[in-house]
Amino acid sequence: MATRTAPYTKDEIKALLMTSDKAVERAILAIYARQTQEEKNARTTNRHNAVGFSQAHVRFGSWCAGLIQRELRMGKVEGTILRPDTLAKARRFMTKYSRQLAEVANAKLAATQVPPAAEI
Repeated sequence: MATRTAPYTKDEIKALLMTSDKAVERAILAIYARQTQEEKNARTTNRHNAVGFSQAHVRFGSWCAGLIQRELRMGKVEGTILRPDTLAKARRFMTKYSRQLAEVANAKLAATQVPPAAEI
C-alpha cells in the first residue's frame, strides 16, 4: 500500500464520512478530543474558538463520544458502536466539522512522514 503524502482536503473528509460508519465514530472522538476539559465536563461550549463541537452539537456529540469511549474501553473493536439511527444523525452533522477533521488528519500525516535526509 502506498504511503499518502498529499494533505487531506475537506471534500475527501466529507466523502469518507458519507461512506464509512467507522469514520463517523472516529470523527466524533477526534472533535471531542478538541474540546477543553471544562467543556467536556459540562457538555457545553464556553469558548468561541472554532475548535471542538459547536453549541448546537455539543450535547449529542459529547454523549456519542462517551458511549464510543466506554465501549472501546470494554474491548469492543468489531463493527460500529452507535445504533443505525444515532449514526445517521451523527453523520448529518459531522460533515460540518470537515475543516477541523482535515486539520487533525493532516497533523497525524505530518507526524508520520520522515523528513528528508540532510544533504551533505
